Amino acid sequence: MKIAITGGYGYIGSKLAERLLDEGHDIIILDINRDETKTSLDRCQFIQCDITDYQSLQNISDEKIDVLFHLAAQSAGAKSFEIPETDVNINIVGTLNMIKWCGANKIKRILFASSFTVYGDNTDSEIYDETMPCNPKSLYALSKYTGEKYIQIYGSHIGVDWNILRMFNVYGPGQDLTRMDQGIVSIFLSMVRKGDYVGVKGSLERFRDLVYIDDVIEGWIKCFYSTNHRNKIYNLGSGSKTKIIDLIDIIIDAHGKTGKVKVEEIGITPGDIMGCFADISRISQDLGYSPKFDIKKGVLFFKEWADKNQ
Repeated sequence: MKIAITGGYGYIGSKLAERLLDEGHDIIILDINRDETKTSLDRCQFIQCDITDYQSLQNISDEKIDVLFHLAAQSAGAKSFEIPETDVNINIVGTLNMIKWCGANKIKRILFASSFTVYGDNTDSEIYDETMPCNPKSLYALSKYTGEKYIQIYGSHIGVDWNILRMFNVYGPGQDLTRMDQGIVSIFLSMVRKGDYVGVKGSLERFRDLVYIDDVIEGWIKCFYSTNHRNKIYNLGSGSKTKIIDLIDIIIDAHGKTGKVKVEEIGITPGDIMGCFADISRISQDLGYSPKFDIKKGVLFFKEWADKNQ
């Protein structure tokens, strides 16, 4: 198949592109600029465009594309409060443009990268399933939820099938350890690697579903190949609960720094939630998804990669 990927040079998008290339598909990466450092993606076709500008998408009109993987987004919750216009332009207008473009070019399917943050806080349950109501608390979460609704309503109206993957906290080899505005595992891993202090914005008792990158890619691939479960939303997580303090202790232990690192709470992050983890029964039953990496194993592999590459 010929597959287009927005955000194909990003963390998850690049891993997906590599996997799909290995399985024999033709990949087109849609982006503003080529990332020359990602040499593993040199086999991909690159088309320069700006998803926030519908006219620039006309550069791609001659391609006969089967499926769109839409991952391009502003993805930092805190940043969404600092520059909210970015979320509106990329996450909402950009998504609408890609749906329109699919309809105009007879692309019959979109796989959309969403986030567990669309749920917000649920006081009734710590475990989140796809049927519960969404109440976004951050502007990033709101923009993702809006993108979901455009795909469901407008996509269906123009005959484009869809799947929405609500990813939980993704981590693992390949993440940018210099970015301190996203990636809860990579942020704390970077802090522990650099020294003997970890400052945490929010309660150490908060908890998250931390899902290893290889499991995430497997979930996307299983959804892509499924022919019987179109127009469904799936949680994509580990299905396990990890407290922030336990995560930091695991990272400290992996670095041999037990008892040598000071950990303290230093304020809050706007729009943050206390905690949740994924009910993955739907994706498991429908697609045969079964995560392989627990947090200790995943952190160890992440550290080993960082030791060699950072």
